[in-house]
Amino acid sequence: MSNYTIRRVPEDGLRFYEVLDGNNVIAKLPSVTTILSETKDKSGLDKWRKKVGEEEADRISRLAMNRGTIMHRLIELYKPIDGDKKYKLNELKKISKLDEEVNQFSEDPEGKLFLSEAWKFFMKFYFNSSNFFDRVDNVVLAEEFLWTTTQHGWAGTVDNVSKMVNGDILIIDYKNSRKPKRDEWIQDYYMQAAAYWIAYWDRCGIKANGAEIWIANEIDSIPQCFSLTQDDLKFYFQEFIKRRNSFYEKFNI
Repeated sequence: MSNYTIRRVPEDGLRFYEVLDGNNVIAKLPSVTTILSETKDKSGLDKWRKKVGEEEADRISRLAMNRGTIMHRLIELYKPIDGDKKYKLNELKKISKLDEEVNQFSEDPEGKLFLSEAWKFFMKFYFNSSNFFDRVDNVVLAEEFLWTTTQHGWAGTVDNVSKMVNGDILIIDYKNSRKPKRDEWIQDYYMQAAAYWIAYWDRCGIKANGAEIWIANEIDSIPQCFSLTQDDLKFYFQEFIKRRNSFYEKFNI
């Protein structure tokens, strides 16, 4: 990929990115997550917050977000390590103790909880490696910023792009949740994957074979894996564009 400078430029609580070539601004683009967040139906979320109370809702959301951040990082550190499972896990434990991102909440009163929960969720993937880590041949991109000016454009950081042992290139997104997900509940995840699929194709010239959403939850010992084909991604890309258009209309961009 060509080298560009990326500058985050929040506006009115919305996340935008400026893409610069030297001192020239190539594009100013809304983030994928901002587009989806600002155009989603939040009636179910509002109902849930009223049911559990604002304080409890904030606690649950904070836990999910922070343990998810650490879980992402543990997976990112683990996947490139060479060796058998036991060796890789031992190396991860050593590396993670010194990693700033893994330990970023160490000064937080709930920091130990975030870390222990993140490890618990990571281990669900580890103990089911045959369905997840063992299928990965090598990591192509991890936590990589992607952007495109296709149809007015968007930007964001993809969790992972991997070459699988069967030769497929997949966009992979990691999630954590309180309970198992149903297909109809995670349509936004599919749109997010489709947006990164297009951006990766645009930036790298490679049309990934599909995408997967890996979701560990509090109830099940085995994480869920939702797979998307190229045809699925084409469909959800069109759904994402509808949401992107709604975002532009909503904020008069």
